Amino acid sequence: MAQSHAIEIVTYTDPYCTWCWGSEPMLRHLQEAYGDRLTIRVVMGGLVEDYSSFRDPMNDIGGGNNSIQPIADHWVEASRRHGMPVNTAEFLKTPFKSTWPSNIAFEAAKLQDEKLASRYLRRLREAAATESQNLGEPEVLADLASEVGLDRNRFLSDFKGQAEDEFARDRLECAQRDVQGFPTFLVSVDGKERLARGFRTFNQTVSLIDLLAGEAVERLKPEFSDLDVFDFVEKYGSAAIREVSEVFEVSDAQAMDALDRLVAGGSLDQVG
Repeated sequence: MAQSHAIEIVTYTDPYCTWCWGSEPMLRHLQEAYGDRLTIRVVMGGLVEDYSSFRDPMNDIGGGNNSIQPIADHWVEASRRHGMPVNTAEFLKTPFKSTWPSNIAFEAAKLQDEKLASRYLRRLREAAATESQNLGEPEVLADLASEVGLDRNRFLSDFKGQAEDEFARDRLECAQRDVQGFPTFLVSVDGKERLARGFRTFNQTVSLIDLLAGEAVERLKPEFSDLDVFDFVEKYGSAAIREVSEVFEVSDAQAMDALDRLVAGGSLDQVG
């Protein structure tokens, strides 16, 4: 008999944060494992307001050094660990000042359509990590909004208006929860909650959910076939090899083979 536990995860995040990008496979695995019992709410944290005054001594980023090379180096090193793709070549050619415009852009998308806002956040992450697009430019942000089906004019109007207020509210929530790094996750089961700071694996998050529930909460495990992978990619709009291997609990090689077959057969146009 299926349990009726209500599970919510609040993810405190930033579109530019590489460890947030690296958490996408874990979050998708949770969505597939718990289905409708799981709700995910996104709160923008505003990782870098002004890079000229930003400091991350642990990763030797900022602190008066305005070169963005350390960010690129950090992304590459993080990618080796979390497995999600990065491409820093063009990023190094792009002026980087702040992550705040991309945060505000997500708020503008959410004001228009919450479901499309989820797709939009994914596009922001892809654009930052693998395409090196300049997410400080409103026109670039609006182009990406149009890609996922948002109304461009409405987006730009909200981006320059109410979205800033929404972002301020998100930052206030971060301050109230003492969220100082990203990603941070607030995991709640039937109203009982705990804050989990930093990058976490699927198994670590499952263990916390079970701890809060007071029992092992039933999970679904998807079958692995080319058709199942096709359905997964169609559901989310795009998928990286690491996400397929994580969700279906197979090797990266098996995931890549399945995706390659789907692309070669014409079922998918491209994969991340």
